[in-house]
Parts: sequence; structure tokens; C-alpha cells
Amino acid sequence: MHLHIPDGVLPVRLWLPGLALALVLLAWAARYAARGRQAVAYQGALGALALAAMALEIPLGPLEYHLTLIGPLGVLLGPAAAFVAVFIVNAILALLGHGGLTVVGLNALVLGAGAALARPTYRALAGRMTPAAAFATATVVAQAVSGALWLALVTYALRLPARAPDAGGFGAGFGAPGARVGLVAGLAFPMALVGIAAEAAVAYGIARFLGRVRPDLLPAPAAAVAGARGGAGPAPEGRPA
Repeated sequence: MHLHIPDGVLPVRLWLPGLALALVLLAWAARYAARGRQAVAYQGALGALALAAMALEIPLGPLEYHLTLIGPLGVLLGPAAAFVAVFIVNAILALLGHGGLTVVGLNALVLGAGAALARPTYRALAGRMTPAAAFATATVVAQAVSGALWLALVTYALRLPARAPDAGGFGAGFGAPGARVGLVAGLAFPMALVGIAAEAAVAYGIARFLGRVRPDLLPAPAAAVAGARGGAGPAPEGRPA
């Protein structure tokens, strides 16, 4: 899930530490992401696909939802390269008015945390189920983690007092903090379930397609990777190992 919050709403003590942490993780991830023309092109293509998915709104009754593709992004790129792509995608979306610049860091952390778990989850399951099923399950895990972090941030923000009685602020006009949290949770939970199901279905289709045309892009199971490396250090991320 994505924080669609304009600038000036969240307090500095919430978004500034998030941005600082995201920049630190971005610098770390950039060191471990695979380099070279082919790797950069591969990462850029997947990042562009995620950007297109996040920019396309899907109406769900009175609300709108957009895919994030953090599951496929995390499985195909790995934690480090996926975080770089997620950060860049969120920065571009913020420049297009899809959320404020001040929430780029928080959005990168929320989506990046889910993407980071996708490849390890896929590798742990790939030897026990079909690649498509493992791909979809990894996407469910990624979305569930990101959704939980999104709800935690929104809950914290809703419990913050307004700067002045008439200053408004995040959640102003929705009653007491407890009522605000209950309202958001009541709306977000069913929407999150629909979103997780949609993301898993798309991920399943992507994995089925890749399994037929480019199975080499799907990461190997954890046991196969451990045997192939024979105790060697981790390889750069951004392409299947």
C-alpha cells in the first residue's frame, strides 16, 4: 500500500527520520545491486513496469486502488536492487503529484520492506511448490508486510494531535483519534484483502509467463543456490542467482 499524503500534513518528526533512514538504506542498497549495462537495463525495465502499475488507478466502488508489483519486483531483483527501484519509483510519482515529496522516504520503507522479503520467501518455497505458486505466495507475504507497515504509520499519524484547534492536520474532522483509527482500519482491511488477491493473481500470471519464455529469470530455490555457491559470499543483486 502507498501513502497518498500531500506535503505539509505529516509532522517533520515523522517524515524526516523516515527519509533519512531511506537514504541510508538507498546508499547501502546501491553498493550491493548488480551493475553493468544489462543489469541496469533489467532493473530499469522492471522499475518502469512498477511505475506504470502504481500510476494506473483501478476504481473499487468509492475508492481507488493501484497495483504496486513489489512482489514480482522483489523476487526478480532481490532486496537491494528492489529497494533502489522502489525509491526511484516513489520519487518520480511524488514529482507527478502522486503523494508529497515528504513521504517519499516513508513510502520507500513501506514498499521496500515487503519487496525485501519477496525473494527469500520465493526461494524457501520454490522447492516445495510450483514456481508460479511460490511467486504468488511471496507476493502475498510482501503485500501483507507492506500493508501492516502502512497501517502502523497511518495509525500513528492519526493519533498525533493537531498543531492548533483549527489547524486541521492528518485525520482532522474525523473525530477522536480512536474513532479515526477505527474508521481507517475498517476501510483499509477489506481493500487490502482485495489488493493482495489482485497482486497475487498478477504475480501468478507473470511467473507462468516467465516460466514458459524465460525461466532463467526466476531465482533458483534456496537449496540449489547454497549448493552452487559452496559457501561463497553473496552475489550482487539485480539478476537471478
